[in-house]
Amino acid sequence: MTSKVLIADDDPEILETLSILLKGDGFSVIKAENGLEAVQLAKKHLPALIMLDIHMPKMDGLTACKTIKSDPMTKNIPVVMLTVEGNIKEIEQAISYGAKTYITKPAGRGDIEKVVKTLIR
Repeated sequence: MTSKVLIADDDPEILETLSILLKGDGFSVIKAENGLEAVQLAKKHLPALIMLDIHMPKMDGLTACKTIKSDPMTKNIPVVMLTVEGNIKEIEQAISYGAKTYITKPAGRGDIEKVVKTLIR
């Protein structure tokens, strides 16, 4: 069975790049353009991993992470935060909400693959 990865990012280029990379590694990809959509799709599809951009419309990634981690249906799904600037305060907040780790964009293929393969076993 193919593992599903949910990617939420409001930048269409990043969303597509990550999707192509993960599909190339054999994952099934679910895409969301904002945090609210990510929360809804997480409940619907129960992916093996969720990648959330921190800065998104409708609901930011921090709020989406907190919402996902507080729901009994989705609380055990590992969450990886995506951030452009690597703001330590935001990353610490995400970790306190239950995120496993973060990736600073743009990230190399090897960095992304390492994180994904570590969290999906």
